[in-house]
Amino acid sequence: MDKGKLEPATVVDHITPHKGDMGLFWDQGNWQPLCATCHSIKTAKEDGGFACSK
Repeated sequence: MDKGKLEPATVVDHITPHKGDMGLFWDQGNWQPLCATCHSIKTAKEDGGFACSK
């Protein structure tokens, strides 16, 4: 997520959430580097505001 600030990537994010699909999970074309903060923000948005939905 481009916030105009450079931050080291510390997390490998799945561009398209894998939702348990191991093919999508291991697809390197579906990976992107993100800092932990941006990963948490992206995940919360995808999960409807919660970082973990079970």
